Amino acid sequence: MPKDPISRLRAKTAYLGYVGASMAASLVPFDLAPLVGLVAGGVAYASSPKRRSVVRKNLEPVVDGPNSHLELAVQRAFASYAQYWFEAFKIGYGSGAALAARGRAEGLENLDKALAGGKGAIVVAPHMGNWDFAAAWVDHRRYKVTAVAERLKPPELFDWFVARRAEFGVTVIPHDDDPMPKLVAALRRNEVVALVADRSIDAASVEVEFFGKAVEFPMGPAILALRTGAPILPTAAYFEPRGGHLLRIMGELEVGPRGRIREDAKRLTQEIAHSFELLIRQAPEQWHVFQPLF
Repeated sequence: MPKDPISRLRAKTAYLGYVGASMAASLVPFDLAPLVGLVAGGVAYASSPKRRSVVRKNLEPVVDGPNSHLELAVQRAFASYAQYWFEAFKIGYGSGAALAARGRAEGLENLDKALAGGKGAIVVAPHMGNWDFAAAWVDHRRYKVTAVAERLKPPELFDWFVARRAEFGVTVIPHDDDPMPKLVAALRRNEVVALVADRSIDAASVEVEFFGKAVEFPMGPAILALRTGAPILPTAAYFEPRGGHLLRIMGELEVGPRGRIREDAKRLTQEIAHSFELLIRQAPEQWHVFQPLF
């Protein structure tokens, strides 16, 4: 916690604001999630010119057609991200059965096949749709899921989010808490490790080609796979009408070592990047990268 009184007050206010938003979200039907996203996202789009510029630059290599198509995708990205936060606040208040009823999957057999190998499975995803919902939905299907997440501020807010995810059986490890040994242990128990991997947040990264541009991607998923032999499955979550969700799981990448671990990690990370290109192009307006990327 911050030491000075003003910072502590601001942190506490932010925490209470998020908890209050979650309680308010619990009163709104899930069917209205797209409408909530449209309204809240519209306000954010109109009031955030700098953020609009960032999202526009990130989507330029992805969205084909005239500038009007690009700007519409930017607007929809704000709506999609607002819907994500609404559902993130709400997700802990639903039952497991209600959660399962709102999700469906394509390629679940790929995950079953990967786990049949007994070395666990590494599910890698871009910031698409509601990845928290996807992890909770997969867990409800009786797969144990461990995920890594950036810390939120204030710390109480992060602890609250972790506790809410734990209610659905999702174990969350802070990214700065030496997660590798815990992830290795989860894979050795033949569990699922879920990693959002389209943005590097630490020094363990490598340059890849992504939508025709040079971008830094995290090497963690590739190194984890090479150390454990666990398969990597590129995956994305998509919003569907009336608060529904689609989880699309691609077939596993070829992990087998071919040379030095650094070279293999770079090769695998590049394959992840190309897989993400395919997944993002299917719904670029649902890609939530609001920080500078290109």
